[in-house]
Amino acid sequence: MCKTHRQELAKTIHGLRLGMYELKQVERREIRYSAHGGGATHPAFAPTPIDISAADLSDQVEDTIQDVAGDIGLWGGKAPQLLAKLSARMGRLADAPNSARDYRQLTNALHRVRLRTTPPQDRIIHGHCLNPECGAQLAGLPDDTMVTCQECGSTWAVAEVRRARREKLAGRTITGTPTQIARWVKQTTGAPAKAQNVKDWLRRGQVLAVSRPRKGVYECDMVSMLAAVEDVHPGVKLTA
Repeated sequence: MCKTHRQELAKTIHGLRLGMYELKQVERREIRYSAHGGGATHPAFAPTPIDISAADLSDQVEDTIQDVAGDIGLWGGKAPQLLAKLSARMGRLADAPNSARDYRQLTNALHRVRLRTTPPQDRIIHGHCLNPECGAQLAGLPDDTMVTCQECGSTWAVAEVRRARREKLAGRTITGTPTQIARWVKQTTGAPAKAQNVKDWLRRGQVLAVSRPRKGVYECDMVSMLAAVEDVHPGVKLTA
């Protein structure tokens, strides 16, 4: 394993140590996220004492961590203890015969944990799975470099997923008011775009306005619109 991947592996293990703690908080319902970003809900049945989906994910990630630890002879123990031991044995882990597989598994596990512990409004849509037999929507976080499809298990570079999305929309335009265009941006990318963001992009020339059919309405190039959203970094902190 090269120096860069060793550093990334160390960051991943550190991220999992923090992420598993947060996931347990979600599991115990100490942290709650509203799926709709609205107020209180009134379910038909009383909620369970724990968040079952978070508990299932915690068990799955724990199994992954135990499998990786087993590759260097560490057996037994829970995730926090095993991650601490893995962190102290980075050299052995990076030199293990299955280090490449372990790296992929831990990276995917961290991504799933981060997705589950990130509020819905902070997640974005990178594009669609590049597997021609799949095509599922790939949701993730603004700083992702790789993304794994939860439907078929394929892993892709985020840059390639976004490039494919831009190629698919090349030459196409969207016509509407800034509010309508912002709604399309949010539906397509998950980014919390507002009408003012669209106006700012148009004013700065970041988004190409092909025509202006009437006052307050713009025909915009879709690819330059996507580029404007994707260039927002770090994260997607658009106008509130």
